[in-house]
Amino acid sequence: MRIARLALALATLFALCGCALRPGPDGGALYERARRASVFVLKDGRHTGSGFFASPDGLVVTCAHMVKGKAGDIEVVSPVAGRLEAQRVAMDFGHDIALLRVEGGRAPFPSLPVADHVPPPASEVFLFGDPVFRHRLLLTGFVSVARPTYDYNPGTACYCRCFYVAGTSPEGTSGGCWVDRRGRVVGVQVGFLNGPKAPAVIAMVAPPDAVRRLLAARTSPAVATLGTRLDELWTQPKGFIARFPKGTQGVLTVVPAKDGPVARAGLTRETLITAIDGVPVVYVDDVMEAVRSRKPGDAVTLQVLDPGAEAPRSVTVRLAEVKP
Repeated sequence: MRIARLALALATLFALCGCALRPGPDGGALYERARRASVFVLKDGRHTGSGFFASPDGLVVTCAHMVKGKAGDIEVVSPVAGRLEAQRVAMDFGHDIALLRVEGGRAPFPSLPVADHVPPPASEVFLFGDPVFRHRLLLTGFVSVARPTYDYNPGTACYCRCFYVAGTSPEGTSGGCWVDRRGRVVGVQVGFLNGPKAPAVIAMVAPPDAVRRLLAARTSPAVATLGTRLDELWTQPKGFIARFPKGTQGVLTVVPAKDGPVARAGLTRETLITAIDGVPVVYVDDVMEAVRSRKPGDAVTLQVLDPGAEAPRSVTVRLAEVKP
């Protein structure tokens, strides 16, 4: 009797908590829907990553870092439409996404709808893409944050607004679509977080609202930047933190770009931003939300504190435009 009760309890627990880990009965249909709409991208004949048709008339969404720079020859390879030439339509470097239009082929192209918002934390989502040396893989992950954040993206040399998914995202899946079980695109694969010796298990994903805006506007948005990488003070060595008054909070301009806005204003890798236009900042996201709410060319007043200084000072910085 005790064994029977234990078996029943385990079965109930699995049904309640583990069912999300099992492929659903619609797994085959989901795979086929994503497969038909997905492509991989070639630049000058070389595989650079993944993408997907986001409209029946031939608009393809992929990563900006894959098609930036000189236009070159851009092509997409579709399992349905074959190998097609493509042209850049627009690029959003603030989310590392790009819009292409295929040339030739026969419309309507199989496309995927874009969701209205990021699914809640712990939602199961699926990445479809073409990793290097592999093709047409459907990978599983789980949404890891409640709202989009900002992370530095080496591919575009600027901060990317994204959300995180706990799941594998191998090289070559950049530009691939993350979809929910209904086949709606909930984000675009743009990067990954991992240690120098650890596999990529946290994916950086551009949110669906950015994809929808780019599809609607079909023009490249101007993205503002301070021209520096940022770190929160409490991530630094103890000795460096001790050079500031106890309890100080803020964000460091740790890697100012040469001739960038903060460098031109005289800020260094040790400068601590404590407020922007009078609003205190504690996290990197605080700074980036303030910057991205403004346009290139706008002036912002930073309250900054230098190590060993007795009081903060005010500095005016004019924002630049991201141009990788």
